[in-house]
Parts: sequence; structure tokens; C-alpha cells
Amino acid sequence: MAYLKNFKSFFKKLPPYYTKQIIFLVLLKLVSGSFLLVSPFLSKLYMDDAFLVKNFSKFLHISVWGAAIFILSALFLALENIVKNKMMIKLKLSLVNKFIRKFYSFELEFFQSKSVGENTYRLADIDVQTDFAVEQFPRFLAESFKLVIVLGVSLWISLPMTIFLLLLSPLFLIHSFYIQRKLSPIYRELWKCGGKLSKKIHEAFSKMLIIKAFGLEPYQRHAYLRSLIGNIRLGIKSFRWSVLNSLNSSFLSKAVYGIVTLFGGWLIIKGRLTIGSYAAAMLYLVQLGSLLESLSYRFEYIAKESVSLERFLEIMDSQPKIKDLPGARSLGAIKGFIQFKNVTFEYQQKKIIFKELDLDIPPYAWMAIAGLSGCGKSTLINLILRLYEPSQGEVLLDGMDLRTIRLNDLRKNIAIATQQPLLFDVSIRENISCGLKNITQEEIEEAARIACLDNYIKELPQGYDTLIGEDACLLSHGLKQRVALARAIARKPCLLILDEAISSVDVLTEEKILLALRQKRRSLSTIIISHRLFAVKDADRIYFLKGNSMIEEGTHAELMAKSQSYCDFFKNQNYI
Repeated sequence: MAYLKNFKSFFKKLPPYYTKQIIFLVLLKLVSGSFLLVSPFLSKLYMDDAFLVKNFSKFLHISVWGAAIFILSALFLALENIVKNKMMIKLKLSLVNKFIRKFYSFELEFFQSKSVGENTYRLADIDVQTDFAVEQFPRFLAESFKLVIVLGVSLWISLPMTIFLLLLSPLFLIHSFYIQRKLSPIYRELWKCGGKLSKKIHEAFSKMLIIKAFGLEPYQRHAYLRSLIGNIRLGIKSFRWSVLNSLNSSFLSKAVYGIVTLFGGWLIIKGRLTIGSYAAAMLYLVQLGSLLESLSYRFEYIAKESVSLERFLEIMDSQPKIKDLPGARSLGAIKGFIQFKNVTFEYQQKKIIFKELDLDIPPYAWMAIAGLSGCGKSTLINLILRLYEPSQGEVLLDGMDLRTIRLNDLRKNIAIATQQPLLFDVSIRENISCGLKNITQEEIEEAARIACLDNYIKELPQGYDTLIGEDACLLSHGLKQRVALARAIARKPCLLILDEAISSVDVLTEEKILLALRQKRRSLSTIIISHRLFAVKDADRIYFLKGNSMIEEGTHAELMAKSQSYCDFFKNQNYI
């Protein structure tokens, strides 16, 4: 079965210490359950050796043993709970760490194909895997061992009654397999619905401004309720099958025990069984039946758990498309000489952005890229950062194919600030110093000054320690862009990329920022993408993208003289 393959794959991903600890935990479960295993046999001794023969000393002797076993069981149960809790915490940390590490290794395309809500739901679902590994699986093993022990003792006490019960036991398993087959698709749909609910909640909370501005509260509320009702209906459907399973199991167990009880009574009447042995045998057979019934419930749990495991293994068994190749080289400081050689690229929608593109961007220069929306300006940057791979051709950095350079080294040398500033819900200081361990306060302030941000920050009551809220909701868009720009500047990259990074900043402030930035980055490579004339006109070289892999290049004066498209682009925006 497919779910057995999933469980096997899951156990291979557990840490090495898990096997030893799980054996220890199963042993503790067996010892802590020893009183339950021994109590039926003690009942036999009480009846045959103490009550029927009226032997008080034997009664005391059996009672002392029973009390000792009971106390030891309680102590081992407490120890089992301590060990289990410690394992639960340790294993959850291990699984989450592996899951997050794998998540962060995926390329940008992966995250664009799956919603944040669904990915959040996957992460939250790790609790289910942890519970299975530490609680359900050890219990399954312990019950299996108990089943063997109880079966052996039952056969020893009453062979006929035990064999009679075993002949009837397949009824439990057949019923369980049937229920599990019915529940599997329902649990799979339930997981999908749960993921959709998480997605809708995330979408609504992250777009509250639009919801309020357009009065979409009723629409969003009804959309969420529709999804919730669909989830509830599936829950009711699974509940009905669970109730049916419970009723059938209860009916089967009572019917089976009733038949076995009648058979045992017949054996007593025929003189083939003592009353003490009958009482002990019935208690053991009830335990045996309970264990069989419990194992049948495990199949229902497996049907539910296998869905969570599928989603977990979907991530853990996937491989990132963009990763370090064997033999990838380390990279020191770079010059910033970028070459696109015969590059063809298309997104998943199969829309070709570049076809057989050839382009050289020289190093140690202030470069600009301009063009109409959708012509591939940001795509060029994404290819330079190796956020995407070209379907054909190669992108070179200082003569080296990007695929031969370690990703971490490549991105340490490049910093980017984009039109949509992505900031974290921490202080301004932490946003600027993001990921830099040894950065000083002076360096943070210098980056803020270049971004024309320092004076504004110092006027705040908490200065650089001011929290900016989720998605920097406490800042205007222009301020968000300047914080994001300061973050890029603070990294002191060999190549700085500004993709419409200050498009929401007023023209005077933009002029100050660009002049300060150009002064700071002499003899370093900088690429600016902008629709504003002021941002591009003084560039050492301008690349004007016309679409269909057509690029015109030159200085501002050269392009104004030879390119009507370039001239119209700025004239139509009233820049000249």
C-alpha cells in the first residue's frame, strides 16, 4: 500500500538516536502496563489458591506481590511520561529544523506556485508527525508485544477458549480495512480544505487595507464561511464513518465476547476448566480482544496520518531546481562584469521573455536599465541573482557561469532593493542590519544617511529601535523604500541593484539619494532600473529594453539621438 511506503520513507528521515529511544520507550510502556498484564493471573491465584481453599496466608502473599507490581507500574508510567515528553520536544525541533532548512533551499518559483497559507499549514501539521513518531507508533509496538504476551498466556491458561476467539478475530480486521479505505479520500480532502482555509485567512489579514477601502468585509466573510462550511461537511462525513466504525466495533466485540463466554461456560460444565482458570482466561481474552480492537482503530489513524505524511514528504523528498552543483566554486570580491550569452527564458506560463539574448554589462560602472512594463527588466535581475535559471544559454559573472558559483557566495556579493520593500516586523535597526552580525551603529547610521533616512529616524521617540509593524504598516511607502535601500547599502555589496527602489520617494529626495549613493559607490558596480529620467540620464551606460529581446544601449545623449522609442518613452511621461 502507498501509505506503508510513506511511513517507511518518514522513518528514514528521523534522527539516528530515534531507534534507541523508541526501544527504551516501548520497554517502559510494557513495564508500566505490567500490572494490567499480571492482574488476570493474580485473579486466578486468588480464586484457586486462596478463596476456594480459604488460605489467608496465601491471600496476603498474593496481595503483597500485587501491590509491589502496582507501585512499580506507577513509577515506570511516570518515567515513561517524562521520557516521552523529552522525546516529543527533541524530535519536533529536529523535524521542524529539517523542514525549514528544506523549505529555504527551494527556488523562488516554488514559493510562487504555493500559497503562504498552505505552506504555513504544512509547517503546523508537523505536530501530527511528531505525535505519530513519539506517541502512536510506540503505542502500536507496545500493543503488538502485549498482544503476543497475552496470547501466549491465554493459550497456556485455556487453549480452547483462546483458539475460539482467534477464529473470530478476523472480523475486527476486515471491518477496519473497509473503514480505512473509505476514510482515506475524506482525510485527503480535509487536508486540502484546511490548507485553503489557512490561505484565505492569510490573504484577508495581509490585504486588510484593500478590504476596508473597498468595503469588502461581507464578501470576505462569506467567502471564508463558504470554505469553512465545506470543511465542516467533510468533517461530518468523516465523523459519520468514525461513529459507524465505533458502533460496529462495539457490536462485534460484545457479540464475540458473548459467544466466547458461552463457550467457556460449556467447558466448566463439562469439567474441562476450573472457575479460576475461566475467570483468568476471560480477563485475558478481554484484554486480547481490546488489543485487537485497538489495533483496528490504529488503521483508522493510519488513514488520517498518511495524508499528513504525504504532504510532509512532498516537501522533504523534493529537490530544489536551483542549487549548488558538484564542484561549485567559492567567490571572493567581484568586479561585476555580467554577460548574457544566447539566453532564452520563459516563466511557467510559457510566455517567452528573452530569446537568444546577448548582452554585456561592464564592471565598475553606474549602469541603468529602462523600458516599458513587462519587457523583462526585473527578469534580467532575477537571472543575475540566479533566482531563476535560463532555459537556454548562460549568464556569466566575471567570466564564470553562475551555475559554477556557490549560491551563498554569489548572493553575498550582490544586494538588491526593489519597488516593493519587503521589511520585517522588527525595529528599524534590525531591518537595516538584517543578517549582518558584526555591523556597527556607525555603519547603520551611514547607510541611513545615504538613504536620507537618518534625520527622520532620530526624530522618533525610540530612534533606531522603533518597531515598524507587520509589513512595515507604520511607515509610508516612501519610508519603507528608504529603509529597504539602507539595508542594501549597509551590506556594502560589490554589485548593488536598485529595481525601482525609490519610485515612491519625492524627486528632490531621490536626487539627494542618488548623488550620495554615486559618491559612495565610486569604482563599484551599480545597476539602476527606473522609469524616471533623472535616475537614468547620468548613467555610464543605459540599456533600453523594447521587448522581444530587443535592447538598445548607449549614453542618454546617444540614445536620444538614435532611438525614437527611448525618446518617446520619456517624452510621454513629461520628463523632457
